[in-house]
Amino acid sequence: MTADAPGATQDYSRDPVAAPGAQRASGRPGAAVLALRIALALAALAGAALLILSTYETVVEIRVLTTSQIAGQDTMISGADLHGIALVLVAAFGVLMLVGALRGARPAMAALAATGVVALGLIAVLDVPELDNTAQIAMFYEDVSAGAALGFYQETLGAVLMLLAGGGLWMLDAAGRGYQR
Repeated sequence: MTADAPGATQDYSRDPVAAPGAQRASGRPGAAVLALRIALALAALAGAALLILSTYETVVEIRVLTTSQIAGQDTMISGADLHGIALVLVAAFGVLMLVGALRGARPAMAALAATGVVALGLIAVLDVPELDNTAQIAMFYEDVSAGAALGFYQETLGAVLMLLAGGGLWMLDAAGRGYQR
């Protein structure tokens, strides 16, 4: 079938390069692939920003009844309190790998995804066990609870975005290499 006939659809089965969004004959990616690469790069940058921001945000909040304001007690535990600057270093490494990934380096794409995995691992090992830790406040007050605060959700989302961005760039590159064959 040809696209010239009214109501006809184009047959892409013989020429995968002609498929919408695929690599063009010139070797440049189509508009859809380019837009997806930009979206994945922005996701990785947003993920890195969230990892950095979460280091300085409250990750665990300890509450007595309905308040977290207790005289003389620290009830807001930040990411820096739990894991120092580890997520800042992971984010910085992820941004460096993003630069390489955008240049087409497959190891950098894998490393970008790995930064998300490392960040999730740090969160699981260092932050999650502290989410219900009421520290010494429970010795002095009743009805004490601890739970995740905004910083915990930021760091988790940031890690997932880094993982998805690296994996997405890897899959786009693999699909592009398949079209070139």
